[in-house]
Amino acid sequence: MAYFLADDNMKIFYEVKGKGKPIVFIHGWTCNHKFFKKQVNELSKKYQVITYDLRGHGVSEKPENGLTMERMAKDLRNLIEHLNLSDVTVAGWSMGTTIILEYIRQFTCDKLANICFIDMTPKVVAEGDWHGGLFGEFSYKDNLGHIANVAGDWPKVIESFVPSLFATSGCRIKEDMEWSFGEVRKNIPHVVVDCWVSMSTKDYREELSKITVPTLITRGEDSAFCTKDTCKYMNDKIQNSKWIDYPKCGHILFMEEATKFNKDLMDFIR
Repeated sequence: MAYFLADDNMKIFYEVKGKGKPIVFIHGWTCNHKFFKKQVNELSKKYQVITYDLRGHGVSEKPENGLTMERMAKDLRNLIEHLNLSDVTVAGWSMGTTIILEYIRQFTCDKLANICFIDMTPKVVAEGDWHGGLFGEFSYKDNLGHIANVAGDWPKVIESFVPSLFATSGCRIKEDMEWSFGEVRKNIPHVVVDCWVSMSTKDYREELSKITVPTLITRGEDSAFCTKDTCKYMNDKIQNSKWIDYPKCGHILFMEEATKFNKDLMDFIR
């Protein structure tokens, strides 16, 4: 098992497979590097594929504090520097998208060649004239309620959260959902609460226009998390961006339609 030390001496787990142009996959809230197993197996035939566990997740070190988007963006930078990477394609799913946007806030698009955003909004909470939060109209009150539920009874939240990752229209793969339940249940409550608080209080809309590399925006048509209007907004704000919808897919589209997603990403990188 390979680890690198972040610049605050936290141990972060990572895996590298294959040779070629580097692709770094960044997983979502409560998940881990193994969620990209269908990408690693295929894309590593042509690319150098890097996956890692965000701090607090998987087998990375689990600190009592510092579980913020700001710190996780620094971890991404530390990983890129540790592996001496340049011209990197970064693909972030859900909270992984938020981490990429925070990376851009801190480091611009330095060392990046391409970006892939997977089913995520640049601002979780809807307010004022912003109607592109999670589920479209996820309010501050909704967010406080969610935080209270996660902090109060995380096992109960898991029972509804994991199914919500998948489409409701027939793309559910029983084995994938059962496996996802097992992985998400491994999380520590304080980690998921702290990460959610940090992620949900951020607004990265201004960062979209600062993206200077080709960007692929992907969305599951049956995702409850990211609306079509949100993706249109992102596509309009990001220069040199492409938007692809995945029919009969939910938030976890790269697992539900792995073959299509892998091909779309490879075609985009070319």
